[in-house]
Amino acid sequence: MPIASPFLRVGSRSAPMAAWALLALMVPCAIYSILYDPTFIWKLIGYAFLGAFAETLYTLIVKRKRRLVCTGAALSAALLAASVPPSMPFLPMLLAILIAVWIVKLPMVGLPLRFNAAMVGRLFLMLAYPNHVVNWGTPTADVISTATPQELYRSEGFALDWPQLLIGKIEGVWEGLFLLVPGSPGETYPLILLLLGGLLCWKGITAWRTPAAFLLSFTVSTALCGHSPLINLFSAATLSSAVFIVSDPVSTPMSKSGQLACGIIIGASNALIRHFTFYTEAIVYAVLLGNLCTPLLDRIAFEVQGRKLAKRSV
Repeated sequence: MPIASPFLRVGSRSAPMAAWALLALMVPCAIYSILYDPTFIWKLIGYAFLGAFAETLYTLIVKRKRRLVCTGAALSAALLAASVPPSMPFLPMLLAILIAVWIVKLPMVGLPLRFNAAMVGRLFLMLAYPNHVVNWGTPTADVISTATPQELYRSEGFALDWPQLLIGKIEGVWEGLFLLVPGSPGETYPLILLLLGGLLCWKGITAWRTPAAFLLSFTVSTALCGHSPLINLFSAATLSSAVFIVSDPVSTPMSKSGQLACGIIIGASNALIRHFTFYTEAIVYAVLLGNLCTPLLDRIAFEVQGRKLAKRSV
């Protein structure tokens, strides 16, 4: 049953919503595959099916009612695959997907505290397989490959030309010595990500409050830390996270005010972690921090709303 405002609509619409998000994710990944790695899109589809199979197997083991279409688990697996190097070995990916689906996504259904499954899976890879997570290609004397241009911007102060940065087709030579090639399949097409995010919000697939608050908070916090807000917005995982991760209605607050507060927390913490630590891409920790705050934010919002309704009824 759909739940009325201030909640998001949930329930029977969750599977189609995840399917729409999965199709949207396929767009930048397909472009990446065409331009740089023809095999990646097939890997992504395979991992999506693996996530759906993991959900089906879980429902059989715990004797839970099975769903014909396991798009939520498929989306989590695809998001995980799109956020790591295409060369990631199968075994680490298999373990990360099983952790995301079996330990995080399905057991937490209906609980107040719900973590983003893809981010937990990526955290597992960062801790258990750190070398594979940062292996964006094969480093040689004349090739630099990182997740996004943000790595080079932070370490050397080098920024790509705006047309390259916005379109996402990264190529060229740095310092006359190093060939630039893209690393992360799901994070390198800012204009396309903006269009997809607008489409998903317009279709009512994702909520706009959390990603909008996230982007605004991140921009302000980045500027206060003395960095270029535009470079940080368009050269890292910020936009892809806003479209596919921060907008997740499962692991973020249901209340409207809670969504805004959660977005602010994620955006500010992402900028602060980038500034004060060596993590150029801090979105994993920022999102999980926002997930931890979600029950409290909803509780506060609902109590405030309840008091307002009580005063009106007096």
